[in-house]
Amino acid sequence: MSRIIVTHGYYGCDSGCCGHVIEVNGVEGEFSFAHPGPHEDFRAFAESIIAAKLGPDHVKDLDWEHCIIVDD
Repeated sequence: MSRIIVTHGYYGCDSGCCGHVIEVNGVEGEFSFAHPGPHEDFRAFAESIIAAKLGPDHVKDLDWEHCIIVDD
């Protein structure tokens, strides 16, 4: 079973250039400068990032019931 993790990448936060990174099975992927909107659901944000980087097929078969979503 694949494990997909979307984490905040602190690269350049002091300059406003931070974003998020997708990690698949322990391998860090491409950095994205995207951030969720002020009222955007974090799951919807994660789904959009995963779909954009890995394709929509990866979103529909994820086990969202057992996901851990942390807002820090």
